Amino acid sequence: MKSLAASYVGTAVRSRMSVTYRRIEELKLHPTNPRRHSKKQIRQIANSIKTFDFNVPILIDRDDKVIAGHGRLLACDELGWTEVPTLCLDHLTSVQARAFMLADTG
Repeated sequence: MKSLAASYVGTAVRSRMSVTYRRIEELKLHPTNPRRHSKKQIRQIANSIKTFDFNVPILIDRDDKVIAGHGRLLACDELGWTEVPTLCLDHLTSVQARAFMLADTG
């Protein structure tokens, strides 16, 4: 019998992640995003990106709607970036993507 860790590793290996740089104008902010960022928060995120660089890709669905990373996307737009790193979670259904958006705290 496989251990839970062995099963997870097998799944992770089968679905390799691939970061793709996409133009900001191609991405759509998800209209039902439960998190709203003030202009002050966007400036703080932009300052963080300037200080530490961009370290967490924006998570998107198969239709280029942002699942997680709305604030990072807005901050990069404010910084004048034209493209950002993204990770497409096209294996999620729309219901799963919505649930992940609600559950994500990062």
